[in-house]
Amino acid sequence: MYSALFKNEYNLIKKEPSFFKDLRLDIIANAIFGVKEDSYLIPYFYTKLDDLDNVLYRQEVFKDFVDKDFYQDFKIYNQHILNMSTIYHEILSDSESWVTRTKLARLMDDYEKTLNDFKYFLTNANIKSKALISLLEYLNNYLKNDEYLSFLKEYKLIKNEFTKIKFSLVINGSDIYVSDESGDIDFSSKVKKISNAFTYIEDRKIPDEVQFTQTPHIDSSIYDKLRILFKKEFDSFDKFFKNNLNFFNLEFENIAKEFRFYFCYIAFMDKIKNDELSFSIPTISVDFEEDSQESYDLALAYKYYRENKKIITNSYEIKKGEKAIIISGPNQGGKTTFTRQFGQLHYLLSLGVPIQGKVNKIHLVDNIYTFFKTEENLDNLDGKLKIELEAVKKILANASNNSLILFNEIFASTTKDDGLEIANLVLDEINKLGSFCVFVTFLNELKERKDVILMCSNVLKDNKEIRTYKITRAINFDSAYPSSIQAKYGLTYEKIKRRISNES
Repeated sequence: MYSALFKNEYNLIKKEPSFFKDLRLDIIANAIFGVKEDSYLIPYFYTKLDDLDNVLYRQEVFKDFVDKDFYQDFKIYNQHILNMSTIYHEILSDSESWVTRTKLARLMDDYEKTLNDFKYFLTNANIKSKALISLLEYLNNYLKNDEYLSFLKEYKLIKNEFTKIKFSLVINGSDIYVSDESGDIDFSSKVKKISNAFTYIEDRKIPDEVQFTQTPHIDSSIYDKLRILFKKEFDSFDKFFKNNLNFFNLEFENIAKEFRFYFCYIAFMDKIKNDELSFSIPTISVDFEEDSQESYDLALAYKYYRENKKIITNSYEIKKGEKAIIISGPNQGGKTTFTRQFGQLHYLLSLGVPIQGKVNKIHLVDNIYTFFKTEENLDNLDGKLKIELEAVKKILANASNNSLILFNEIFASTTKDDGLEIANLVLDEINKLGSFCVFVTFLNELKERKDVILMCSNVLKDNKEIRTYKITRAINFDSAYPSSIQAKYGLTYEKIKRRISNES
């Protein structure tokens, strides 16, 4: 079975992953697939790809779609197949009406033409992705299939018989008269005027929508009379219709629906992209060595896009062997945003889609575990620290040496000494596991560890009250946070001295 999204078979995940809300991936999913007709694609967004082959399978399609002309033409064919499938399902719901059966005849014409034109289009396109090359092979094999060719042959014979029918049609007020003494007026041209039933329009341009002009009561009356006059021909078509009601290959509908995943994501990127915000198809790191340039929190970028506000980008590099990152610095300085950005980059990589940033080299992790600080719940008598410890214990029990763990300001509800002791024990366990970890903390003493790298949220050099929202590597982060708090509350030496002078 062909799939536009999976090279190898995958089971779709129907439930939102536990880390989605912490990383605001739920907001991103809704922004991309929130429209009702595309909501069926959300489980594809929940289903991360664990193997390199499937990730590359999708990345290659996005690379083919960089050609805007090819992409737009492909979308037209794809939408036309979806439109035909909609009409096909409508026909199945009312298969006894002869007006409906004329729709079927038109649909059969359109079906043959569209598939042949689509094959011609793909054959002459410069496609390189395995997914699109396989689609062309699937299409070629289908059009050569004996069952399809047999159906097509029979349909053309039936159609040919109908085009030979000639009749006269007289409408007098509400009365309709049909006669087989027709002169030069043939059935096909008459039906074209009535319901556009058996016409085959020689036009290689595919319309945006398949439309049928209907006059149901008049059409039904005419067909009832024609069935009496041309019983043999109508009986033949009736038999053909019943035997070939399932002629439409629903696999084409499923394929077209899967390609909507690419279209929706590209449409979302087009909203976010501007001169300062980019997307790129990431290189996949195999050894945790990473490089991300001018990336950003995608959920925040979407919010700011709607509010017409500017977002700050961040860059980072991680060398081979650096698997634990400690981030500290002033409150409201962008630490949580950076952590979300970090998690989003790794998750979106696992979907095989372009990710935010000009350049990205990201490691493919097997799973993501998060625990972000929570507010105290007075209804829960267990206490915040116990909840945090139980959550951390569960994460450590499930994580592997290829997992990503994101902790955001946990253990703040206990004393500094106890928090420091617990944090060190947790980092020891993570080190034993070999997991990839980002630990946002107020515990500056963790910088003394030899198995971590330090990152810090920054303030302006000349005005420590103003955050830059830039997260950078740091030799230490002792001074940035206290000096920022001192400035915020007027406790710097200069301000205290000035206040004493004014009061004296």
